[in-house]
Amino acid sequence: MGAATVVLTATALVATSPGARDTTFVVPEGARIEIEHREGDIRVMGAASREARIVLDDDDGRILVQSSGGTIRLGSSPSGDGADFLLYLPEDVDVSVVGHEGDVTVAGIVRGTVTVRTADGDVEIDGGASVSIATLDGSVRISNTGAATVSVTDGDVWLDQVAGAMSISGIDADIIVTNADTRAISVATVDGDVWYDGALHGDGTYSLSTHDGDVTFAVPENAGARISVSTFDGELEPSFPVQFQGGGVRGGQFTVGDGSAEVTLKSFDGDILLVRPGERTPDLDSQEPTR
Repeated sequence: MGAATVVLTATALVATSPGARDTTFVVPEGARIEIEHREGDIRVMGAASREARIVLDDDDGRILVQSSGGTIRLGSSPSGDGADFLLYLPEDVDVSVVGHEGDVTVAGIVRGTVTVRTADGDVEIDGGASVSIATLDGSVRISNTGAATVSVTDGDVWLDQVAGAMSISGIDADIIVTNADTRAISVATVDGDVWYDGALHGDGTYSLSTHDGDVTFAVPENAGARISVSTFDGELEPSFPVQFQGGGVRGGQFTVGDGSAEVTLKSFDGDILLVRPGERTPDLDSQEPTR
């Protein structure tokens, strides 16, 4: 079936003809795209074109397009539930995705913001000026973005090459951050390990905590930081000599370099490991650190 072309006016509601599942339209500069698809995978691909293409993988479903002001809302008719939704969008648009049951993938939105809310499904984001993710049941992988905010109830989180502030929270979640270039990060999980191997800027604030799990933090040799560590039922395991100021094997503070950055590491029931960058490598397939 050939693509059905939709012309969007300032305020319009377009439901493509029965059975239509391939639609194209031009996205104005500055437009915001909102996508809601109750059941089925959602895949968004950015492209250097103002033309959008929407494909619904369902013989009986219909694509719904609604334009109001600067917002374009996309979805499918109820008969399209359970089908996969593929979208090609301009790389500079702001994208908001609501998925109830199904995986969400967004790649190539290099200059726009990406927001994802889902109940059951994995989320993978590659690109974005900033990213905000919330999921109840599913893992999250984010790479090559600016600032990132992530909230996960049950599922592991991996962020790689994020250049901006990060706020990450989880309930039953391992959280791994690698190759980061950030001056502000807050990571907290209830049941899971926490890992950070990235930049340590002198004007930065770095806070990592878990209730039941280990905390691994990489400290560059030339870094300047004041590092506070505490654990109730675990031990401190530095791989390099440190001179604690107060505390003992379960807590204390020490300074490296000029002590300019602020680092706080906490685990109630787990160890705190201080390593050099690259000394230990997380297994990115299983998202489990390996010694």
